[in-house]
Amino acid sequence: MKRFVIVQSDKEFYTSHSGLALVGLSLNKFFSLPAKAREAFPVSAGSTGIGLDDIVRSYVGLLATGQSDYEAVTNRREDGYFRESLGIGRVPSAETLRPLCDAATVEFLKKADVAVTPLDTGHVPLDCDVFAMDNSKTKKEAVSHIYNGEDSYAPVGAYLGREGWCLELELREGRQHSQCGFIPYLRRVLAKARALTSRKILVRLDSAHDALETRATLTGDKKVSYIIKWNPRKEDREEWTRRILEEGKVSTPRPGKREGLLTVHLRQVHEGKTYRFTRVMRVVERTIDRKRQLLLVPQIELEGWWSNLDLSGNQIIRLYEDHGTSE
Repeated sequence: MKRFVIVQSDKEFYTSHSGLALVGLSLNKFFSLPAKAREAFPVSAGSTGIGLDDIVRSYVGLLATGQSDYEAVTNRREDGYFRESLGIGRVPSAETLRPLCDAATVEFLKKADVAVTPLDTGHVPLDCDVFAMDNSKTKKEAVSHIYNGEDSYAPVGAYLGREGWCLELELREGRQHSQCGFIPYLRRVLAKARALTSRKILVRLDSAHDALETRATLTGDKKVSYIIKWNPRKEDREEWTRRILEEGKVSTPRPGKREGLLTVHLRQVHEGKTYRFTRVMRVVERTIDRKRQLLLVPQIELEGWWSNLDLSGNQIIRLYEDHGTSE
């Protein structure tokens, strides 16, 4: 790779990432990954393909400049300093960079033989969730107003096992609905999870992914169970509260507090096929608060969870709340 010599010059040259010269020197002189990548996946003579070593150098360069999204490499393809400072023969396109870096995550976890710890039920949890990436007071592309009031991106992540191994992060526009494009994402992370464990997988999703297509997709796989937080949307909350307290199992944990639990079964049709789904419903009614203050109007909390697990309602709720997204 090119060695840079620092001298006084009459010409003006500005770059916001001059430190890449040191990154490139360290990467190529003191680190064997690019060379090993080239040896493991050599480019055949006469081929016009891009070597895996150049792909590694390019992505390290992006990370060193604070850019983790694959599309950022497009702006570096004509950047001579970026290429020379890292010793890159050809800078890859985003379409080349994305699948190789993405596949490397699962390959690393598999070859490192990491522990993927199951739950007490024997299932390995796979938790997917959209979260806020606050970019308030910036003018970055695709930053927009999201559900929590921030100007932000809304990426979605997937985490496997009790350890929380990250299988994939997908950067999304702030205004993108959580369910938009989620099914292809779900199928991808399920395939990655199967590559790391032979146990049954328990997919846990919050109410943003309470959609018929999500449940239908997960129902079709015998080695996949799920718990999805119910999104009441336009449901009649008062009617459900009445039904749960009249038809369900009701307990009184303390004076002024009642809890009702009811399991309901519903049939829904998706793409011409009829599915039978189970939903656990819970209502908490408080007429006296924790400080023993009488309330003029009862406080009502209504929640529900879709699941195909053959467990009691309380067990399903505990399994869901274990992953830390309970609202």
